[in-house]
Amino acid sequence: MSLLGLVGHFAKSCSGSSVPFSESNHSYCYPTNLPTVNASSSELHTILQVFFGILGALAVLFIVIGGLRYTISGGDPQAMSRAKMTILYAIIGLVVALFAEAIVTFVLSFAK
Repeated sequence: MSLLGLVGHFAKSCSGSSVPFSESNHSYCYPTNLPTVNASSSELHTILQVFFGILGALAVLFIVIGGLRYTISGGDPQAMSRAKMTILYAIIGLVVALFAEAIVTFVLSFAK
């Protein structure tokens, strides 16, 4: 079977969340029982912006919590170290969330 024939085989339209399957010159659509998504790229972009906004807000909250823990550590080296690690991990999480949003925005701009 040629590549074009294979693409045409998989391009067969099946309703809902089904996958095409061909066996001895018969074509079937087998249901996958997976939900289908009918969202546009702008709706998906809005949902992901809200998600990444919540992640960013949580990261800022943990930076504040780490700063408060550092302030009230009373000079205890272990408590100060834990507070510094909280701040460091929150900053890393914030950077990851910002990069993830930038990547999603970049990819969705080509999907339009």
